[in-house]
Amino acid sequence: MNMHRARLRAALIITLLAAGGAHADSITDASLIPSPARVITFNGYDGLGVGGPGQPAEVNIGSEVGDNVFLTTTPWAEVGAFERDLGTNGIWGVGQRFVASEFIRPNGELGFTFTNPVSAVGAFFNQFQREGVTNRLTLVAYDADGNSLETFQYSIDTDAYGYNEGQFLGFRRATADIFGFGIADGTFVLDNLTYTAPVPEPGQLALMLAGLGVLAGLSRRRKPRG
Repeated sequence: MNMHRARLRAALIITLLAAGGAHADSITDASLIPSPARVITFNGYDGLGVGGPGQPAEVNIGSEVGDNVFLTTTPWAEVGAFERDLGTNGIWGVGQRFVASEFIRPNGELGFTFTNPVSAVGAFFNQFQREGVTNRLTLVAYDADGNSLETFQYSIDTDAYGYNEGQFLGFRRATADIFGFGIADGTFVLDNLTYTAPVPEPGQLALMLAGLGVLAGLSRRRKPRG
């Protein structure tokens, strides 16, 4: 009887651990992104509009680090923005390039899509804030089918006379299953998109392994016989 209970208890623990592994933790520090990490700085852009009339609806901003990371947005956004007045949250500007959401309509979502999944992702944020108004950012992690894995809200409040101040915000999960990172609500700026090195899809991994097998076979053939 005791053995049976012990087995049931062990099975319950395993189940709980498995369930816990599916949960995404919200993180507020870039050091919590596991190594090796990739960082997209947006310094190679100079005011590229995305999502507006006559502008691309999608742009691959991952070329800076050799990945495929696509940015899409509704409404309009500027990649490689140079300066933004954030109201009572200070100024972002000279000395860095960043992404800025459109500052006329305070609704919509800006999102990053990864061709290969990652286990953690985040960015350095701030947001436009009016006197006496508390804004909130909504962050969403998406799976391969566009379903929400996890969502959380965060309000950023910095010095009205501050410069380039903000907060790192993101997600971390036990497995690499994040295909999308969305930011909604309010008007915001972000920089240094940081994420774990992408994990190849099973099909791509199989091709890589097959290629390694071919190389190993060729190497054996080239070895001189003793």
